[in-house]
Amino acid sequence: MNMDLHELAFGLFGEYFRKRRAKFSSVREHLLKARIYVPVERWLSNAVLYALISAIAALSIYLLLKSILKVHFSAPLPSDLTSPAELGTAGAFSFPFGFIDFVLMLMVILIAFFSVFFSFYFFPKIKVWERRGRIEAFLPYAIGYISSMASIGVIPYEIFKKLSEMEGSYGEVSMEAKQIVRDVEVLGFDFITALRNLTTLTASLQMKSFLQGAVTTALSGGEMGPYFINAAKQYMEDRRRKYGDFITMLGLFAEFYVVGLVAAPLLIMVVMAIMCFLGSASLATLAAIVYIIIPLGSAGFIFLIGLYS
Repeated sequence: MNMDLHELAFGLFGEYFRKRRAKFSSVREHLLKARIYVPVERWLSNAVLYALISAIAALSIYLLLKSILKVHFSAPLPSDLTSPAELGTAGAFSFPFGFIDFVLMLMVILIAFFSVFFSFYFFPKIKVWERRGRIEAFLPYAIGYISSMASIGVIPYEIFKKLSEMEGSYGEVSMEAKQIVRDVEVLGFDFITALRNLTTLTASLQMKSFLQGAVTTALSGGEMGPYFINAAKQYMEDRRRKYGDFITMLGLFAEFYVVGLVAAPLLIMVVMAIMCFLGSASLATLAAIVYIIIPLGSAGFIFLIGLYS
């Protein structure tokens, strides 16, 4: 059934998007970087079809709810229609839905359609962001592995081939290395061309920079082994610096948290409790501090720490 819908979508809208393929080059690039192997015209055709289905479903739900709740937003008849003949004429040309109904229905259709369509449109970009984070989390350690293999004389292609087999240890970096192996062993490209291909399709800017450096080193007549070793030292140093900055920032967050959400609320609660005992304050304020301000503030700090990390 799902495949039938996809074929229907491509049959209806595929030609339209095929003719305008160049306009959606960014979507195609994000699909490739997200490792979603679907042609861009098929992806966008599915987006339009599912958006239409969602719009029809949303309209049906709106009409169903309207009929159940018996809510009618029809505009009232003009006050100057007073004679029976005029009222009869107005009634003959009246519609079951008023202008506000029409506007609401149009809004429901547009919101449902564009919500689904843009979800499809931006989903590959979101996946690229996710893959970028996963790649860059493992990249310094993967480069360390590459440098250690290079230091014992393993040729570069064999290093990346071994790396592609270690997905459990190096995650998405191994998935990227598999693209090099595929290009060489299946598609018949040479190793340097495979590296170039990966630089254009990887989701990580750091990995792109690392691979471009390797390609430049090879084309300029240098040895990749020393480059890998120096790159490993540089990336590990950057990693240590990043962790140092993160620990410093955590210290600042901790100080703000202790002052803003521990010491200050405790002081305020003590004062408020005394004022409540004397009858000059309300318990609602004290409850708001305990059950609203402190939990929301703590959640905000957790969000900031996660965002910074």
